[in-house]
Amino acid sequence: MAFSLLGLGLYVDLKDDLPQLPDSLEKINLSLPTEIYSSEGSVIKVLGQRHPVSLEEISPRFTEAMIATEDSRFYSHSGVDHIGLTRAMLRNIRDMRVSQGGSTITQQLSKNLFFSFERKWVRKIKELMIALQIEATFSKDEILEAYCNQVYFGSGAYGVEDASLVYFGKRAKDLTLLQAALLAGLPNSPNNANPFNNFERAMSRTRTVLKRMVSSNFISPLQMEEALETDLELAPQRIQSNPNQYFIQYVISKLEQEYGKEFVHFGGLKIFTTIDAVLQQYAQQAVTTHMKSLDKRMESREDGEVLQAAVVALENKTGAVRVLLGGRDYAQSQFNRAVSNNRLAGSSFKPIVYLAAMENLGITPATVVKDEPIILEISQDKTWEPKNFNDEYFGDLILKQALMKSLNVVSAKLVRDLTPQRVIKTARQMGITSPLGENLSLALGATGVSPLEMAGAYSVIANLGILNEPYVVDRIEDFRGNTLYAHFYFGVQRFSQKSIFPLLDMMRGVVEEGTGRVVRRMGFRHPAGGKTGTTNDFKDAWFDGFTKDFSVSVWVGYDSNIPMIDRNGRGLTGGGASAPIWAYFLKKGLRGKSPVNFPVPEGIRFVEVDSETGYIANSNTKKTMKVAVKNDVVLTLPPSTDSFQGFFPSDEPEPETTPPPDSTLEDHVLPEL
Repeated sequence: MAFSLLGLGLYVDLKDDLPQLPDSLEKINLSLPTEIYSSEGSVIKVLGQRHPVSLEEISPRFTEAMIATEDSRFYSHSGVDHIGLTRAMLRNIRDMRVSQGGSTITQQLSKNLFFSFERKWVRKIKELMIALQIEATFSKDEILEAYCNQVYFGSGAYGVEDASLVYFGKRAKDLTLLQAALLAGLPNSPNNANPFNNFERAMSRTRTVLKRMVSSNFISPLQMEEALETDLELAPQRIQSNPNQYFIQYVISKLEQEYGKEFVHFGGLKIFTTIDAVLQQYAQQAVTTHMKSLDKRMESREDGEVLQAAVVALENKTGAVRVLLGGRDYAQSQFNRAVSNNRLAGSSFKPIVYLAAMENLGITPATVVKDEPIILEISQDKTWEPKNFNDEYFGDLILKQALMKSLNVVSAKLVRDLTPQRVIKTARQMGITSPLGENLSLALGATGVSPLEMAGAYSVIANLGILNEPYVVDRIEDFRGNTLYAHFYFGVQRFSQKSIFPLLDMMRGVVEEGTGRVVRRMGFRHPAGGKTGTTNDFKDAWFDGFTKDFSVSVWVGYDSNIPMIDRNGRGLTGGGASAPIWAYFLKKGLRGKSPVNFPVPEGIRFVEVDSETGYIANSNTKKTMKVAVKNDVVLTLPPSTDSFQGFFPSDEPEPETTPPPDSTLEDHVLPEL
């Protein structure tokens, strides 16, 4: 009695919020699909499209398998299975977690009548009420037909007809017992039990479904064994070779985590994303073209493994992800390397070290550092001897030149003087979220990061200290056009402009005359800064860089993490493997646009100094280099000179750099780590 009164009270309280039942369950199946748009307004993906069929066009074996698996008392209950619900509650109490559900087929169908951000228990109560209404209004066959046509089977298949075509290349009416059992096992776990991804797990789930069919008296034990001995006849997996797919699947996974699969796939939403499909295509072309060139240089592997690449491009002023390419070909590999943080950053992490040093140690681009063999003490019984590329050391030189040459010893000394903890703090301020080890090897980028993170960190430099968190969705609308979500970007000034501009200028030097000069050799003319990165044994090759508009991260390597050694025994570096992709992509992406210089903040001056001593240059200086420093930085005059050249800020603009003529997209191996 008390339970009935409670149920009546809940119904009275919630009945006005319940959606109106349609006059036909087909209208549930024909609900508007979710559409995903590019930044230009083009539809790049449609979710939840269904092709409903009548119950007569579905194999009876499938409907039997579905009932046995999802709702064995489907034809005897009135929308709620009290026995199943009680058993599920007891099981969940015993396990102290939600390990078993008690929803009937009718309750699961009712989910698709409404979507909201309500608390789960409120939604569950509404689902139950709608299920009771459905049972009172429609026949069991109508309910079962509607459910078979709306459920998700993985691999982009909605409804049994699509699932049958995707997995077996045949109509749903022609499914064998084994095929029907496999499909019936998918809705509960469409990704984990997917035969394309994990055949053994899929067949284990299929065996479970067949056992339940035996328990429900739909088939005999002999029929089960005979079915397991037949050939499944799985169709070849159909995967689009579409460069947008890495980005699309990343967006879908993020939204599913935030809002749930049902809401994303069946909500009739319009999802407006940040991706620029034209730029994405340029990135694909750059990767395809250069990787073919690298393939010719590499030894063919017995296991058929090929070099992989990832590209991420952020719009600096907003943080919008305009390009996210997670591999060479989505049809060949769906692993998204653009967002995976399992690869070491190498020397592309050094700008973070240098910024931390200039912020905390009081040094400047003109500070003299000593590049020499060194042994660093890690603990009482452990030491570390960082080495430069080819064991080449340069003695005294200024900090800017050390970054341009990517000297490992100098970076290691800086981390020693800073402590790893201070470097990590700077990395966090720049948006790096991956776990970072508190050890000296941070100096050489011995930490896993993603290209998405690196592009975000470099955009802080391009933005003169402003962090715009990378984002992929601009807004979401429901099927009525109401805005459910809108992204508002606002930058956070993590570093002062005067503090970060000297680093920006140093990174321009990397592109003009340092390890990234291949960018200029290839004819890229826009003002830019960047940094190469190559890890030990040539396992990872990076080039991360920026223009005024974009920050772009490029990674190249083998998924198996083996060294990238070519036929001649030479290792692939960031300058040779990744920088050409970066240049090729941005040459196309910025084609027709006028070069835009980085603004020079107030309180910054440019000074010509001796690149070995850091003294202000005069007529006797043999090797000079222009550095950007704060106005309050005191630079030293060389001994016995009255020259004040470059001491005061100049009102004259910096001369434009004239790059060499365009070169073809080929590998340029440069000596850097």
